[in-house]
This record gives sequence, structure tokens and C-alpha cells, in this order.
Amino acid sequence: MAAGWQSTLASYWDAPVASVKQHHDWSALEKNMRPEACAQCHESQFNDWKQSLHAKAYSPGMVGQFAAMGHEAGSDCLRCHAPLEQQLFDSDAQMLSSLKTLRQFPQGVNLDADLDAPEAKLPLRHSGVSCAVCHVREGQRFGPPRKGSQQEGLMTGAAHGGFIASQKFEQSAFCAECHQFPQSYAINGKPLENTVREWQQSKFSQEGKHCQSCHMPDRKHQFKGIHDPSFTRKALDISVFMNKYDLPTLQITSKHIGHAFPTYVTPKVTIQAKALDKQGKVLQTWQWDMVREVFFAEEGWQEKKDTRLMPSETRMFTVSKLHQQAVQVLFEVIVIPDQFYKGVYQSLLLDKPEGDAKVLIQQALQQAEQNDYLLYTGHVEVMSATHSQ
Repeated sequence: MAAGWQSTLASYWDAPVASVKQHHDWSALEKNMRPEACAQCHESQFNDWKQSLHAKAYSPGMVGQFAAMGHEAGSDCLRCHAPLEQQLFDSDAQMLSSLKTLRQFPQGVNLDADLDAPEAKLPLRHSGVSCAVCHVREGQRFGPPRKGSQQEGLMTGAAHGGFIASQKFEQSAFCAECHQFPQSYAINGKPLENTVREWQQSKFSQEGKHCQSCHMPDRKHQFKGIHDPSFTRKALDISVFMNKYDLPTLQITSKHIGHAFPTYVTPKVTIQAKALDKQGKVLQTWQWDMVREVFFAEEGWQEKKDTRLMPSETRMFTVSKLHQQAVQVLFEVIVIPDQFYKGVYQSLLLDKPEGDAKVLIQQALQQAEQNDYLLYTGHVEVMSATHSQ
């Protein structure tokens, strides 16, 4: 295997596999593809990963749809959400059983990495995008070169008989299989998910800053994104002020984001402004959205609008025709990470699914509604008592 590692890397995502062919004497723990097994030696990586959306990729919102799809269509979804060969479905019965199991064990893994716990005995698909998805092929472990080194190829060591090192693990192309859809999925000329191409067109690509630079800093397996308020806030410059025309303005700059903000069609970011009088009564409201909004029609997927912020772009949101009694304008930036999915789940529930499917979709909708958060708030004092009408 070691001699042919280049060819394996060249086809790394063609048909992901995590077989346990013995190329050397592995222990029972090493043969175990569960992330809890990996945690026995890689505790810090497991502790980061278990909080990430990768660990939750085998999600109730997706699995709840499988009963109406059949196991083959369900396995197509797993090509990104749980892509190992051992994670795919081989029958409808197996798929339907998985719905019941997910209701009983929603975490998918034992968070304390206890291999004797019931969660550790779940089918591997319940662990979502787990360690083996990225690091195991044909019975061999793969990963980035050791820190401080660019050396590739077989790195000898006692554990696993060594590992194959490749710089691909620190490059955006490694993420593209799931985070860059092909042009055949284009809507209005842009693929449904276009994140890697957006990065390629940004300055970050030219500067050699890859996906991993932000989403896996210092090789941490947290994979933070728009669901994390602190992570998102640090990526943006936001301020409020009176512009040169004495109009309250919010300015937002995409400073540390190497793709559209928000990327994909799922999230929406809303900017709201409220004019208040001396008593704090709301006199006027304004709203702007940053979103890529798509919908499905008879002729296929259509794009309604794309108002997202591009990398390094600065945009201003200015109120006008301010009420005479306004003394202050309050600005808020609200992030709705799962805006698109909320609509999907609501539509699915209108079709009256039954049993486990209904419960899982209801759980997904409830969770999506809890993910909204206030990213920023700021106010501008209106000095003048007279305003244009």
C-alpha cells in the first residue's frame, strides 16, 4: 500500500472506503473505525470534533426524509454526510431501522469516548463525518505532514505502522468534494454550493490561505462556521455612524472570510434598523437581507436574489426619510444559520409524514429555530430635531 499512496491520494474522494485490511499487525482498537476508538489516543482532536457540525452530519432533518426517498436515494445524501462505504445503506429495512436508532441516540457518538457505552455500538453512519472519513483509505492512515515539515509519503511510527503524509490535507481542494458542487447543479450560473470557487476568486486564495486556515486553525478539528457567533463576529468589521449626509448608517466589511457571506443557500443575515423617540417608542423600521434565495419551480431550481457580501467587500446600510421625533436609530445584525432548512422542514411537515420520520423532522425544525442569534447591535444618536420627510 505504501508504495502506491500517490494513486490512492489521486482518487481519494472517488469512492471513500475505510476497510481494515491488515497490512501489519493491528490491535483490535486500531481496527475499530468508530471515533470513540480514535479518541483513546487522539483525545484533543475527538473533543474538538464531537462539538462540530461534522459530528452531527447524520442529522434528524436529513434522516427524517429517508422514509419517503428509499435507501438508494438516502445513500446519495450520505455521500457527503456519512461517506464511508460502511456507512451507506444496503436495504430499506436497514434505513428505516436507522430512523428509530437516531431517535434513541441523537448524539451519534458517546461524548465521553467510552467504547462500552451503547452509543459506541451504533452503526458507523451515525457518527457522520468522522475521523475515518478523512483519514482512512484501504487500511492505511493518511494525514498532513508533521508540524514544521513538508515531507510527504510514508512516515514510520509504532502506531498504525506509520501513516501517509500529504500536503493535500491542508489545501482547500481537499474540502471541495462536499463543499463545491459541480456546474451541473448550477442555478443562475452558480452551483448550489459554490464555496471553494468563491474562495478561488478571492484574495485569500492568492495569499495561500486555505479553508483549513480559518476552519481548522492550528489543526484543531472544530470546523467552526456561521453557527458560531464568536467565530463569525471576528471575521467581520461592523460599525455605525452618521454619514456625510447626516443619515444613520451601518457599515459592514467582510474582512476575514474567503467566500461569500453567507456562503451556500442555507443561511440568511438580516440587518434591521429602528428609529426611536425619546420614550424609546419605535417610530420606523428598515430591513435589508444578505442571502442567496432559491426556490424550486416547474422549470427547475430558480434564483430569486443573491445579495450576499463578497470577500473583502464593504457595504453600507443607510436609513432615509427619518421621522421628525426620532432621537436615536438602533441597528441590529441577526444571523439565521438555517433559514433555508426551516422552510424545507415546514414544507415536509405539511405533507404529514408519520412515525419516526415526523418526529425527526419536528426535532430538526425545533433545533433550526434555536440556532438564530444576534451578531451585533449598535445605535446612532440623532442630533438634529428636524429631519427630512
